Amino acid sequence: MLRKAAGFLLKFKVSLIVLALAVAGIWYWNSTRGFDDHAMASIPQYDDVDERSILADQDIKSRLEPSYLKYVRALEQEGAKDSTGFHLSIPSTAYAAVSSNGTAVKSDLDGRDGDVLVLEEEDSWVEYAVDIPEDGFYQFAMSYYALQGKRSAIVRNIQIDGEFPFFQSKKMEFQRMWREAGPTTKDNQGNEFNPRREEVFGWQYREFRDAEGKVSEPFRYYLTRGKHIIRINAMREPAAIGDFEVFSPVHIPTYAELLGQYEQQDYKQTKGHFIKLQAQESTLRSDPTLRRVEDREPATEPLNPKAITLNTFGGDAWRKGGQWAEWEFEVPESGLYNIGTRFGAWFLNGIPIERMVMIDGKVPFKEMNHAKFPFKQGWQMHSLTDRDEEYLFYLEEGKHTLRLEVQVGSLGEVFENVLDTTNKISLLSREILQITGTNPDPNRDWKLEGNIPNLVPRIHLMARAIDDAMNMLYDFGVPRGSSEISTLGEARDQLIAMASKTESIPSRLASMTDMQSSLGLWVNGLSTQSVIVDYFLVKSVDQPWPKAEAPVLNRIGMTAMDFLYSFTKDYTGIGNIYDDDEVIDVWVARGRDWVQIIKQMVDEDFTPETGIKVNVNVIPAGAMQLLLLAQTSGLAPDVALGVEGEVPIDFAVRGGLVDLSTFDDYGEVAQRFRPGALIPYRYNGGNYALPETQNFSMLFYRTDIMEELGVSEEDIPETWEEVMNLIPLLQQNGMDFFYPHAANAPSNAVNEFAPFLFQRNGELYRDEGKYSDLDSHEALEAVKMWTGLYTNYKIDKQADFYNRFRTGEMPIGVADYTTYVMLSTAAPELTGWWKMQPIPGLKQSDGQINRSTGGLGQTAVMFNSAENKDAAWKFMSWWTGADAQERFGSELESLLGVEARWNTANVEALTRLPWQTEDIDAVLEQWEWFREREVVLGGYYTTRHIANIWNEIVLNGVIPREAIENGVREINKELRKKREEFGDDYLSGDVTNTGEGAKQ
Repeated sequence: MLRKAAGFLLKFKVSLIVLALAVAGIWYWNSTRGFDDHAMASIPQYDDVDERSILADQDIKSRLEPSYLKYVRALEQEGAKDSTGFHLSIPSTAYAAVSSNGTAVKSDLDGRDGDVLVLEEEDSWVEYAVDIPEDGFYQFAMSYYALQGKRSAIVRNIQIDGEFPFFQSKKMEFQRMWREAGPTTKDNQGNEFNPRREEVFGWQYREFRDAEGKVSEPFRYYLTRGKHIIRINAMREPAAIGDFEVFSPVHIPTYAELLGQYEQQDYKQTKGHFIKLQAQESTLRSDPTLRRVEDREPATEPLNPKAITLNTFGGDAWRKGGQWAEWEFEVPESGLYNIGTRFGAWFLNGIPIERMVMIDGKVPFKEMNHAKFPFKQGWQMHSLTDRDEEYLFYLEEGKHTLRLEVQVGSLGEVFENVLDTTNKISLLSREILQITGTNPDPNRDWKLEGNIPNLVPRIHLMARAIDDAMNMLYDFGVPRGSSEISTLGEARDQLIAMASKTESIPSRLASMTDMQSSLGLWVNGLSTQSVIVDYFLVKSVDQPWPKAEAPVLNRIGMTAMDFLYSFTKDYTGIGNIYDDDEVIDVWVARGRDWVQIIKQMVDEDFTPETGIKVNVNVIPAGAMQLLLLAQTSGLAPDVALGVEGEVPIDFAVRGGLVDLSTFDDYGEVAQRFRPGALIPYRYNGGNYALPETQNFSMLFYRTDIMEELGVSEEDIPETWEEVMNLIPLLQQNGMDFFYPHAANAPSNAVNEFAPFLFQRNGELYRDEGKYSDLDSHEALEAVKMWTGLYTNYKIDKQADFYNRFRTGEMPIGVADYTTYVMLSTAAPELTGWWKMQPIPGLKQSDGQINRSTGGLGQTAVMFNSAENKDAAWKFMSWWTGADAQERFGSELESLLGVEARWNTANVEALTRLPWQTEDIDAVLEQWEWFREREVVLGGYYTTRHIANIWNEIVLNGVIPREAIENGVREINKELRKKREEFGDDYLSGDVTNTGEGAKQ
C-alpha cells in the first residue's frame, strides 16, 4: 500500500506541486486582498505642520460658505452653547419687509383662519425681525402650505442679517404630500400596476433641515443678543407660510431617559397584540417617485407566482435625503409595544442604511433619529433600533402614524473628511503644475520637496484623513474588506506611495485627477441609501418575530416555477394585450418603467379619445438591430418609439418607412419642433420621422470663480474668440476650460465638431449628400478652431467636468443638459454659485452671434407594413403633442426623479416642465439656434473620420489640411459605394469623377 502511494506521488508529483502552489496562492491572495489596516502605522504623527497651500488665498472654496458641521464646530470651539427657554412664533403677515413682486396674501386657506403670506414666484422674499434675549444656538421652523405648481418640492433659502451662515442654508426643501389616486390596476395578463399619484394639499410643519439628509438634527443657527433680520427667499415653487418660528434647540430624550419616564408613569407592556402594516399601502409620501415594487421571495406578502405583484415599497427610488413615507395604524389598548419591519438592505455592500423614525409627527427618542437597517444579501426581520437592543414604544389606544425619512447624518463627518481631502489634493496638484507644467518631463528631477513647503507631511496628513474616514466607517458597522471602502483604500495607498517617492509625483498627475473624481463619485454614491420594505409589525413583547425568509425548499421551488413560466410568459408586452385585427402595435426602445407610463397614458387618454387600441411592447434601448430583423422577417411593428436619430434614413432608403409628409396635417404637427430638428429625417423629398427628444449643450460657469478672476457676468464669453482670450487667464490660475471630447465614443465626435462648422454656415455634405463638404474653406477653419483648443490652448483632452466644476478646477465649460440636472440635484454646496447660458458662437457680419449646434435625439417612425396607417399616424400625432409630452415628462420625473427629466423636442411641452425661469429662458435662447446635421447614406464614415481627423491632428501632429483630405477621400468613397448599392438615379448621368475631394 505504501509502495503504491509512493508511486502515485512520484507519478503525479508535478501536478501535485502545481496544485499546492495554486492553493497557497489563492490562500495568500484571499488573506491579503483587503487593504492593510495598519498601513498608517509607519507614517509619523504631525502636530504642528502648516498644511496651508501656497494657493490657499486663490482657493475659491475659501470664499464659499462653510459647511454646517464646520460652522457649528467653529462656534462651539469659541464657547457657543444652545440657548434655553425661548420660543417665538411670528404670523407670516407680521413681516418687517417683503419683495414688491411675486408675493400675495390669501385668507382662510384650507381651514386656517386669517391671512397668510404666499411666496408665489422665484426670487420673491420676506423678512422677519426677531429680538433675541441671549447669545446662543437657535432653531427655525415654519408651517407651510404647498400651492399648485410644477410638482417639485418647495425650495427656500435663509439669510441672517444678509448672510448665509453655511452653504446648506442656501437650499432647503419643504416636501409636498402625495398619495395613490386609487387602487392598483391589473392588465389582462394579471400583472399589477402602480396607480397614479395625486397631490394632497394641506398644512405641514417642518424644522429647517439639510435637504440631503447629511445632518441628522434640525439646523442650529447662532444668534447674538439683540435684533436680527431673517430673510426667507423663494427659489422654486409657490407656497404659503403660516407661522415662522424661532426657538431654543429641542433636546430629544435618549431611550434610557425615556425608559425612566415609562417606569415613573407606570407604563405596562401589552400582551397578545400583533398588528401588521403592508408597506405597499403607504397612506402618504413626500415624493411621487416613491411607489410599490415587486419582489419574488416566497415569504413576501402577497405573492402571485404567475404574474407581477407589487408587494413591497421603496427600493431604488427611496434613497434621497428628506424623502419620507407614512403609514397609518391603530392599536387596541394603551401600553408598550415593539415596532419592527421585514426589509431588504442589500443596495450598498456592507453599508447599514439609516432612516429617521417619527411617530405621530415626532421623533420618540434620540436613537430614532438614525434607526439602522443592517446590510445583508437577503430579507431581514428587525425591530426599529440603532443597535441590538429592542426598543419599546408607548402608544395610546387609537390611531397613529408611522413615518420613515431618509437621512445619512451618521456619515456626514465621513463625507466631509473625504471632500476636504479632495480639495487639498486639488490644490496640491495645481501647485505641482505651476512647477512642472502640464506635460512634465518624466526623466527630470523637479525637486518638489524643495519647491513645495511641507510636501511629504501634507500628503501624509491627507492619507491619514482618508484612513480616519475608513475607521469611522468600520465604527459605523461596515465590515472590513467591503467593496464600498475600496475607493478610500486605493486613494490612501496612492498618497502613501507618492509621499515615499516624491520624484514620481509629476508622472502621477493624471492619477491625482482620477483620484479626485473617484472620491467625489464615492461620496455621491453613498449619499443615496435605498431600502425595500415588505411590512411593519406593531406587536406586544410576548409575540415572536416571524422568520424573515421562506425555507430553502420554498425558494428553490419558486425559482423553478419562474423558470418554467418563462417559456410561456410574454416579457415584452406591457399592460393589456389585444388580439383584435383593429389594433396598432407599438415597439418602444426604452426601459420598462418608461414604457409602462406610455402604456398607461395610452389606455387612459389615447384609446378612450380615439377608440384605437394599442399593443405596446418593450425592446432594449439602443437595440436598433431588432427593428431591422423584424422588418426583414415581416414582423415589424406599426410604430416604433425611441429610435436613434441616425436610423430612420437607413430604413427609409430601403422603403421600410412611411413618408409622414403625405398626411394632411403633417405641416401642423411639424410646427411643434424647432425647424432644424427635422433635418436628419428628410430623404429624397420625404419626411420619415418625428423627433421625440432633443439633446442640447449649454455653457456652464461658476459665478464665484469668475468674479474672483475679475470676469463679471457681462464678460462671460459670448464668442469662441472670447473663450480663447479667457483660457490663458484660467490656466495662469491653475484652472482650465472644458470642451467635451469622448475619446471612447468616436460617434460623438461629429456632435462635438458641429457647432464650429454650423456657426460658419458650413455643411457636412454638398450636392444632396453625394460628396463630403469637409474640404470646404468653412470646414477647414472649423477644424482648425476645434482642434486648436487642444493643440494651441492645451485644454484637457478628457475630464470629469461635473466633479472638476465642483472643485473649481474647471469653472467654465460646455456640456449637455444632463450636467444641468446633476448640478441641480447633487451639488448643494454650489447653490447660487453657478449659471448657464447659450454656448459661445461666432459673430456674423450683421453683428449677431451665431450659436448654431445640434444634438441628435430619439425619434418616432411608422413602418410601411402598417395596415392601418391613419390610426398609426393619429397615435404619433397624439404622442408628440404638447399635452402627452408634458404628462409623460411629469410622470417620468415623478417615477424616477429629476435625474430622468424628459428632454422633449416639443417646444411648448418643454416650457411646461419644472425648470427654473432663468434656466428655461437660457435653454430656449439656445434652441433658437438649434440646427441638426443631415443624415445620408454612408454617413457613418463621416462620423468615423471626423474622430480620426481629431486624433491625427491632436495626437499625431498632422497638419489639418492633410488630415481633412485623407478623411474626405475615404468618406467620398463610401458615399459613392452606398449610392451605387441602392441605385440612386443620379448615378445614371455623366458624373465620371470619383468625387474624391472634388467640388461639383
